[in-house]
Amino acid sequence: MKSNHLYNLSGGNGHSKPEFPLTFDLKVIMENHYSEEQMQAHLRLIFSRLGIPNTKWRYRLSTGGKYISFTIEITLKDEKIMKNLYSVLKTLPGVKLAL
Repeated sequence: MKSNHLYNLSGGNGHSKPEFPLTFDLKVIMENHYSEEQMQAHLRLIFSRLGIPNTKWRYRLSTGGKYISFTIEITLKDEKIMKNLYSVLKTLPGVKLAL
């Protein structure tokens, strides 16, 4: 089941924690320094290493071409994998935001 709720993962503001498994559209915004294929390959490798199923890949260039955003449907089986994913995405060169 796809969720459209936003959650505070720290649990500090009264929002519920997500229920797992959780399927949602992950959006990753990156600087457009590499080819779309290279950036996609980096993301696919991360998903593979973490065992995260991923489908429905879409991408879009910003109006000025400085950024590229990927939207990928992913399924996270537990909170540990979710935290690992966001930790790894923070280390990927050029990543500006992951929602």
